Amino acid sequence: MKENIKSLVKKGFLSEKEKRALIKLVAELKASWPGVRIKLFGSKATGKADNESDLDVLILLPCHVSHAIRQKIIHKIFNLNFSLETNISPLILSEIEWETGFIPLLPIHQYIEEEGVAL
Repeated sequence: MKENIKSLVKKGFLSEKEKRALIKLVAELKASWPGVRIKLFGSKATGKADNESDLDVLILLPCHVSHAIRQKIIHKIFNLNFSLETNISPLILSEIEWETGFIPLLPIHQYIEEEGVAL
């Protein structure tokens, strides 16, 4: 959702570089995995960031997250971080992992569900 990203820039939560990186990341992930859900969470989503804050991003894939898939996404993010001088920090899970088992019991799950911004 480009509008959510633009809104975060307008509020001063994200820089222009961060906006470009997130828009590019979302487009690349959606091209490779239709149905992927992405949320920004943490200090950049809530406006509590400082100069050392990273971009915490939850990536929920509609498939099993194999080692190869995880590495492919990490490689994409590394290239974005390097080329745009950003610091995207991903949490990569399948939708099934996010919705079942022990992960929904973790405090971070509730936090991201409540505070995360869909991208």
